[in-house]
Amino acid sequence: MPEATPFGVLAGVHVLLVEDEPDSRELLKAAMEYAGALVTEASSARAAVNVLRSITPDVLVSDIVMAHEDGFWLLREVRALERGARIPAVAVTALGGAADRRRIVEAGFQAQLTKPVDPWELCAIVAGLARRAGP
Repeated sequence: MPEATPFGVLAGVHVLLVEDEPDSRELLKAAMEYAGALVTEASSARAAVNVLRSITPDVLVSDIVMAHEDGFWLLREVRALERGARIPAVAVTALGGAADRRRIVEAGFQAQLTKPVDPWELCAIVAGLARRAGP
């Protein structure tokens, strides 16, 4: 991927970011906001489900390994919501093995990024998923 700034690539895209580690959450949020996204944060899977009662994001970006409920639990809950079936989801994880990638795809995530996340790659993936999901 060419080295380019993602400024504006996420203009008008609403992202629900779910990450239990504050520093990682802030870095991911800052990158997507720089690219123009409106980012709603949740510090846990359960908090994200509560947020989804009042908003419908264009894209869900979620950590997989979190305390209590994990990203797999979250995606099952999201897909159970009537409007949640069409929200594209990106898994962000330290799990990088082939079995982990297979489990992530089988769970219904459309993309996966391994930590540490390249902010430009994250923005490109989120932009692509938002365009495919359409209005």
